[in-house]
Amino acid sequence: MKTKQMLKMLKIKRILLPFFLVLISLNAVGQDQSNKSSAGGPATAHELIGYWKMIALPNPKVNKVNPWPQNYQWFEFTKDGKINSMMSLENKEYSIQELHTVFEVFPKKRVPNYKVNGSFVTIDNPENKNYLEIWGTNIFAKDIEGIAKKGDLMMTLDDGTQTGKVVYYRLLRRVK
Repeated sequence: MKTKQMLKMLKIKRILLPFFLVLISLNAVGQDQSNKSSAGGPATAHELIGYWKMIALPNPKVNKVNPWPQNYQWFEFTKDGKINSMMSLENKEYSIQELHTVFEVFPKKRVPNYKVNGSFVTIDNPENKNYLEIWGTNIFAKDIEGIAKKGDLMMTLDDGTQTGKVVYYRLLRRVK
């Protein structure tokens, strides 16, 4: 009996996850930096700085596109507005020092730039003048059962039309 109930709850969570993710992304779009709720709000530039590891979404089918298909990804947001990233087919637990060493070898002039503009993070690439990503952000202020932990960062990628249509969700957890 408990197994049936657990399966039913899991099914309900999978059905509600896309709705929840859209709600979170719309919440982030509608807020400015000073308007955080008890559930969280947009990330400030200060909150982004540091190292992050991508966490698998409970329902990866919410992503309509997957421009970065490798399952394991790590990111560094620097104080000087650079965003480093690396991907792997292997899941590893890197320390901050290990990630620093990896990202330090990337030539700064080739590393993408990021800027925080209200609820959004824009990323451009010095190597490609026509390259622009627009991400909505949300830092969770509390645990969301089965989805995220307090302090996790949800980033939502715009489809490029700047209409707020989300095509890709990325959940990140700070590396400590």
